[in-house]
Amino acid sequence: MNANENQRILYAIFENEIEMPILDITHPLFKASIDHQAYHLSCLKSARSIESLKKMPSFILNIFVKMSNVDNSYLSGMRTLLYKLGPNLSRGIKLSFQDKWAVKQTSFMGLRIRLRDLCQRQSEILLPQLKQFPDRNLCFFNIAGGAATDSINTLILIQESEPELLKGRKIEINILDIDTYGPNFAKRCIDVLKQPGERFHDLDITLKTIHYDWSQPDALLKMSLERSDWIQLCSSEGGLFEYGSDSDIIENLNHFYTNSPANARITGSLIFDRTNVNPGYLGFTEFIGVQIRYLGLEGLQRILTQTSWVLEEYHEIENIYILFSLKKA
Repeated sequence: MNANENQRILYAIFENEIEMPILDITHPLFKASIDHQAYHLSCLKSARSIESLKKMPSFILNIFVKMSNVDNSYLSGMRTLLYKLGPNLSRGIKLSFQDKWAVKQTSFMGLRIRLRDLCQRQSEILLPQLKQFPDRNLCFFNIAGGAATDSINTLILIQESEPELLKGRKIEINILDIDTYGPNFAKRCIDVLKQPGERFHDLDITLKTIHYDWSQPDALLKMSLERSDWIQLCSSEGGLFEYGSDSDIIENLNHFYTNSPANARITGSLIFDRTNVNPGYLGFTEFIGVQIRYLGLEGLQRILTQTSWVLEEYHEIENIYILFSLKKA
C-alpha cells in the first residue's frame, strides 16, 4: 500500500446510514484520479467511440443508456458527486454495477478537472477581498449547488493557504436547489469538518438549504439584500448555465446584481456551442438523453448584454467546458 492510500479519508453519513467520502480536492487520491494526457486522448477518441456505439444492437444500447444513470434528463447532484470522487476515493463505497462502471470512465474525469479549476479560481477571487475587508463576513450563493463541493473546496483551499483569513468572521454557504439529497449531505460534511481536529474546527460556518426554482429567483434578491455588507460569491457549477434558458440566466444575474456589493462575483461552468464542442461529447449527451445547453462563450456574452455584468475571465477545458467569472460593470 502506498502513501497515498494510507492518508486518512473523512466520511459523512448519507441517506440510509451509507458512509460517503467527503470530497477534498487536495487529497492525494483525488489528485491521482486526474491524468490530463489520458483525458485529452479520451476526448480525441470519443467522436469515433460514439459512432461505433450507435451501430450496436438495440438491446445493448438500452443497457448502455441505463448504465449512464441519467435522472430526468440530467445527472443528479449526488451521482455527479460520485463521479467527481473518482475511482480512488469511491473505492470503499458499495456501488451498483452501473455506478462501478461509470465511475471508472475517463470521460468523467472532466468533472473532476472542472471542479478543481473552478475552486482554484474562486479562491483567487476571494483571497484579495478577505485581505481587504477583514471585518466583513463571507457568503456563498450556490445555484443548483447539490452537495456544494465547489463552495466547500474553495474554503479548503483558502484554509490551506491563508487560514487566518477565515477566522473571526461568519461564513455562510447557501445552497439554492430543488434537490434535497445533495444539500443534506453537504450539511453533514460541514458538521464532520467542524469537529475537533478537522479543517473547519473553530470556524463559524453555517450551511443553509433554500428550495429554489431558478425561474423564480426572488429568494436570491432577498438574501443578497440581507447580506449586502458581506463578501458575496454566487456560483453555479454544472447548473444554471448548462441547463437554464436565456431568460432564466438573465433574471438570476439581474436579481443578484441589484443588492450585492460592488465587488461581488459570479462564477460558473458552461458547455461549448454546438459548432465547436467536442463531437464525441455532443454525441454522447444526445445519445443518453441529457438535455444539456450548448451555450458557448458567444452565447454567454450575448446574455451579458442584457445585464450589468461583464466577463472577467474564462478558462477552457478540452472543447467541452468553459469556466468563467463575472464582475459588475
